[in-house]
Amino acid sequence: MNDKHGTPDTPLLDAGSPMPTDRSDDEAALWRIFFEQNRDGIVMLREDGSVYCANNRFASMLGYTTDEVERLHLWEWDCQYERSVLMEMLKSVKPCGDFFETRHRRKDGSEFTVEVTTNAAYYHGAKLIFCNCRDITERKRDQERIRRLATTDALTGIANRGEFSRRLAAEMQRARRFGRPMAVVMYDLDHFKRVNDTYGHQVGDEVLKVTAGLINATIRQVDIHARWGGEEFMVLLPEADLAEGLVSAERLRQAIERHRFDHRGPVTASFGVAALGPRDTIGALLKRADDALYQAKHASRNRVEAMPARNAPAP
Repeated sequence: MNDKHGTPDTPLLDAGSPMPTDRSDDEAALWRIFFEQNRDGIVMLREDGSVYCANNRFASMLGYTTDEVERLHLWEWDCQYERSVLMEMLKSVKPCGDFFETRHRRKDGSEFTVEVTTNAAYYHGAKLIFCNCRDITERKRDQERIRRLATTDALTGIANRGEFSRRLAAEMQRARRFGRPMAVVMYDLDHFKRVNDTYGHQVGDEVLKVTAGLINATIRQVDIHARWGGEEFMVLLPEADLAEGLVSAERLRQAIERHRFDHRGPVTASFGVAALGPRDTIGALLKRADDALYQAKHASRNRVEAMPARNAPAP
């Protein structure tokens, strides 16, 4: 007699059990070992989304008993897709299978990311969908940690130079494709060496972190803020022309000037603004922002200057 797993109804083989002599018993025991001792959660689904059977690992991943799981439907734990989408996915599973990531919800309401491998087979004329489910929460966390290390400035927590360059290239492409404006702001803390020399590098680091926080709190959500190097920073302003870039930069300048830093010394910054011109390369755009910053530094500092593109009207 066969059990619901499609195998002869024999006890699970363990280390102390004699090896079965009948081939079908042997195969049944091996199947049970694979099914129950697999490190992945395994659940077999009917085409209507109900559970045919599940192993203990799958049940424990969701915080249920196996009996509880077998009374559920797929959409009661998959929280990434709508029920209608899940039904279509079940119908489309082929014997060769599929591979994707999704989100599962535990009995206590918490969620986690799962890697799912599926394939289908027919048993007694009914289609069954085999799902191997692996909790990849730790892997995703590690990937995010690596991504942050690669794209984020360790001191300030904002984008680093490489990430800003990548985002700038993408935004320039978008602006050109749709004929939209874009501006960049380069700013530098005035006399920052004096802060380090007078108060020490620990205070200097704190000034950089506080400044980054002030700017983050002032810019728009769509803007990109990055540490360019040392005490020099960049802000990317999508959908902003040169005049709007000047207004934004002045607002940032005032945010720094008005803040009272803990070391009680004044902190100001100089700003250079440039807007994307029709023939600009990344290098040409950044050079104009740098030239504008140079002008601000050699005028009176703590000010904003702009450098229009060649043949472009002044703001």
